[in-house]
Amino acid sequence: MFGQFGCKDEKKNDFVFDEFKSQIERNGMKIDSVDETGLIYISQGEQTLKISLDNVRRNYERDKDESHISDLVQTLVSYSTEIPQNWEDAKNDIYISLFPNDNDFQEFLHTKITDEFSKVYVHSGQDKLTWITKDDLKKWNISETEIVSQANNNADKLLKTTPITFETIENRKLGLIEVERSTLKGALLFAPNMKEKIKSDFGFPFYAVIPVRDFCYIFSEKDFEFFSSRIGNVVVEEYKQSGYPISTEILKFTDNGVEAVGKYPVD
Repeated sequence: MFGQFGCKDEKKNDFVFDEFKSQIERNGMKIDSVDETGLIYISQGEQTLKISLDNVRRNYERDKDESHISDLVQTLVSYSTEIPQNWEDAKNDIYISLFPNDNDFQEFLHTKITDEFSKVYVHSGQDKLTWITKDDLKKWNISETEIVSQANNNADKLLKTTPITFETIENRKLGLIEVERSTLKGALLFAPNMKEKIKSDFGFPFYAVIPVRDFCYIFSEKDFEFFSSRIGNVVVEEYKQSGYPISTEILKFTDNGVEAVGKYPVD
């Protein structure tokens, strides 16, 4: 149901599987079973998470960085199955969150943004993010259109009380979102009213980087060359050190949507 981490065989020297299992158990979870294709099954309340370690193993073999394993574990630990049964109780906490595309989204409501990451519809409560499924929509008796609209309305409401601060570097503004609910920081970039919120300071279209879920920079189109050549090291370090990495892409926000116009190399 979630996350990609596979294990083709449960080999004695399979470091990625062994380390994943150890970290999962340290966080109070356990592997229920592993099928013949290598899918790992972990029970979470009434849900069963199906996980493939294939992408994590591939990334680890490439650079021997154990954070690929811990990042996935933290994503699973942050997942919660506690979600209100009634739409009226749930709707004010419906948002989007951002996750890299090496997660296995399956039946969860999501929309691909770039080749690197997608937005996922979530219920945000008690500092946990619960991914929303089509079965949840049936339970609430609402449509996908309604939940998209609700997520947009909630994001705009939160954005209204969220300051956009900025650092001035050589008379150029580098913006930061100062939201208390840090898990929603990057997601607020996609709020429908963001254009109006930042237009006076940054103009439109604007550019942004979201290396991790709780960190982003915003800068104007006229300052693209200046900032894109200076923030790469910070973007990559944030991406490599966080338990919730998103992308090292440079994103352009326009009336036509969001596109990646460049990417800082991680290696």
